[in-house]
Amino acid sequence: MVVGTAAAVAVWWLWLGWYSPLVVIVGAGMIVAIRRRRRAAVVRDAGLRARADFEHRLCLAGDPRGTFGRYPAVQPGWYVSPDNGRLMRYFDGAAWTGYTAAR
Repeated sequence: MVVGTAAAVAVWWLWLGWYSPLVVIVGAGMIVAIRRRRRAAVVRDAGLRARADFEHRLCLAGDPRGTFGRYPAVQPGWYVSPDNGRLMRYFDGAAWTGYTAAR
């Protein structure tokens, strides 16, 4: 709704020949959008750095959460096969093996 209204106003201003105000408003809008995007990237990167620092301190302390992050490593065992939901496939902790069994 807002974008449609802004486009209608822009077309109207172009029809009236008000090029300078339109250029100024579009330029200001682009500057605001760029600044918001950069600010969002700074906040996101700060969060990632804080998380990495926290996990590094956990790793140095010997906590397994520091090694694997939020998601611990999957333990070896029989799991539903990712290829066929009717089969169980053995996961050795690093990769799927060729061993399967009926579910």
